[in-house]
Amino acid sequence: MPCSWAIRAATAALLSTGLASQADEPKPFHFAHDISPLLVKQACASAECHGAATGQAGFKLSLFAMNPAADYAALTQDLDGRRIDLAKPEASLLLRKPTRQIKHKGGRIFKKGSADYESLLGWIRRGAAFTENEPGRLAKLRLEPRDGGFSAVAEYRPAKRTATRDVTRLTVFSSTDETVALVHDDGSVTRRAPGEAWIIARYAGHNARAVIRQSFNEDPPDESTTTHPLDSAWLAGLESLGLRSSAEADAFVLARRVHIDLAGRPPTPDELDAFIALPPARRLAKTADRLMRSEEFAQVFAGHYRHWLELPEGRLEKDFEKPRNTKLRRYLLDAVRQNKPLPQLARDILGGGEAGGFVSRHNDPRDRAEYVGRTLLGLSIGCARCHDHPMDRWQQREHLAFSAYFADARPNPEGGMMAGKLFLPGTGKAVQPALLQLNPAAPLAPDDELAWSILDGGHDQFGRNVANRFFGILVGKHLVDAPDDHRLSNPAIHGALLDALVREFGRTDGDLRKLIRTIVTSRVYALASQPGEGRALATDPAARYLARREARPLTPTQFKRAVESVVGDELPHEPPPESPLARQLYVLNSGLIQGGLAKPGNSVAAIGDFVSEPADQLRELFRLVLSRDPRPSEADAFLPTLQKQGATGLGDLAFALMAGREFGSLR
Repeated sequence: MPCSWAIRAATAALLSTGLASQADEPKPFHFAHDISPLLVKQACASAECHGAATGQAGFKLSLFAMNPAADYAALTQDLDGRRIDLAKPEASLLLRKPTRQIKHKGGRIFKKGSADYESLLGWIRRGAAFTENEPGRLAKLRLEPRDGGFSAVAEYRPAKRTATRDVTRLTVFSSTDETVALVHDDGSVTRRAPGEAWIIARYAGHNARAVIRQSFNEDPPDESTTTHPLDSAWLAGLESLGLRSSAEADAFVLARRVHIDLAGRPPTPDELDAFIALPPARRLAKTADRLMRSEEFAQVFAGHYRHWLELPEGRLEKDFEKPRNTKLRRYLLDAVRQNKPLPQLARDILGGGEAGGFVSRHNDPRDRAEYVGRTLLGLSIGCARCHDHPMDRWQQREHLAFSAYFADARPNPEGGMMAGKLFLPGTGKAVQPALLQLNPAAPLAPDDELAWSILDGGHDQFGRNVANRFFGILVGKHLVDAPDDHRLSNPAIHGALLDALVREFGRTDGDLRKLIRTIVTSRVYALASQPGEGRALATDPAARYLARREARPLTPTQFKRAVESVVGDELPHEPPPESPLARQLYVLNSGLIQGGLAKPGNSVAAIGDFVSEPADQLRELFRLVLSRDPRPSEADAFLPTLQKQGATGLGDLAFALMAGREFGSLR
């Protein structure tokens, strides 16, 4: 809003330069729409310049110019308004410093006579008002295609109509993948390589995005019809990129994959035989149904819940945390055993019962709010604790208002307890709680407004968060990565696939097992990560777009359980480290594998005791350790050793296989 100084200055300037005739329609102007974006685009309001916490050289702007009123005051009033010279606009420090007419640590920002220079000069000549001929509320920013790129168009709502304006020159553009598409300051785009990139535009606190797809020009995708709810969306995404999917993994790979994913261990030889004997179209579904009824499944997915909800492993927690965390771990295990719907799990966490300990283990209400945002909504709102950010939809005031929901209850003078209070830092004023505006058009919240706003409220954010997390667990790649960073500038790969997952999640009322079954029975789950005999695996070279799987290391827990599954006994060792080098050293030197193979009656030794022919021993050993038959080249290499060394050779070969890359990875 203009101050009295600005009104007087504007009047003086208009009298000296002459008023526009009444026949001319005055041009709308607003500092927040015409000057602030310029400060952002020229990086004056960046954290490295005047947007730093203490500014630069005594001049401070709000970070990313997110507080136009404060920036206007800094430019026109600080130090008696010395940065603006209304009598001689060309002499204003605001113009002389960035053009290097006088010393400026920021160097030359723009040239005298450039469009940006003329914009600032014209503003000062008109009196440097905050607003003139009010343009109306800035409601929306959109990107419109044009030859070679995009134009940024702002929509305003003056009175009861809509007005538009091309703001490309004042818009900051970026690309989510500059190896695919590079966007320039004027909105033009240079296409660089096949793939998908999103062009992000930001102007005056608003954001917009548009997609660029560059075809890989592979042979047409497989046109075979599919009735699976995920595969149709996934195949359409591949077609839009000109990608052909890789073949399905062979039965041995799928058997190992689904057992490790759902039971945390490779299949036993009997389970492997049962899997191979099933009709191919039913293998994954029937095996998944069986494994999801097991206690192993409950243990594995309780572990995934702990990681999702940021509960530390027992060996990493502090002593005073152990009683509470032990109860929370037990709660999660029971939740998986009972197949508690995931929305109910979230309601428990937001309630005041035992599961409320997930939130209350964080002491500061702001930490609690950020925790709920990350875990239940997949939204990182932490940046807004310190400042507003143009690429984040949340502002400081919204962060504080949401945090106020998580203040500890306080004694009521009339007895009992009453809602807690969060006080504004520096002022001592109480902050009024307010929900995150995930859907401003949603109806009024019921009494349990916090849980309602997160789980319902006319949006799918909880479902998108959960579906994305469990898809990433099972397929090895999240559709939105990182999973706690769902925002405009971090779009999903195959957005339609994520939408399909969310629909399935909603259709089944958040049933974990049904969600897992949907994922595990899809073609995208069954993709090969290695080429079959005589085939190349060239499609989707960087494995970005789910045209193929990518082999990944077993987690430390999975690796230890895989070793225990092979030897047939629990082992008193810690899981190996995460670091590849440290893990390899641990595997070779810790005694984890050696100790298991030295145990009397272990499964490897049993092969030597009960299988007489070396060729059969080799086959049984490969099925036990790698969940597959030996290849002809492997038989040629290892059979002579078994024939010569007998049981000793069997143990040495078992150690070599378990210490190798194939055993330690999930293909």
